[in-house]
Amino acid sequence: MVSVFVMLSIGLFLGLFALKIVPEYMENWTVEQIAEDTQANPEILQQTKAKIYDHINRAYRQNNLWDLTAEDTIVLEKQGRGKGYSLQVKYEKRVPFVHNIHLIASFDSSDGEEVPAPAE
Repeated sequence: MVSVFVMLSIGLFLGLFALKIVPEYMENWTVEQIAEDTQANPEILQQTKAKIYDHINRAYRQNNLWDLTAEDTIVLEKQGRGKGYSLQVKYEKRVPFVHNIHLIASFDSSDGEEVPAPAE
């Protein structure tokens, strides 16, 4: 009887965890897609930071990402004179889990990139 209770408790915990964290990863997938679409459009990247952020914010609204802003999720880096900007997704999302326990998901698009080896 006790083992059934323990198994149900573990299942409930894992189910609650999945219900809380999976939507955040799906939201991040949408943010990554918007960033990739923006990065693929050189006309947008030649504009000012304010116009780029405005474009991304409109894309967020179209995809129902109401609690995110481009300024909080996207880092723009100048690539050089006449080359425009590059985008990097970088933000944290805090989700209430149980009472005063929160889950913190940190998203950074540069985490998976390999550092090129130095030239010999």
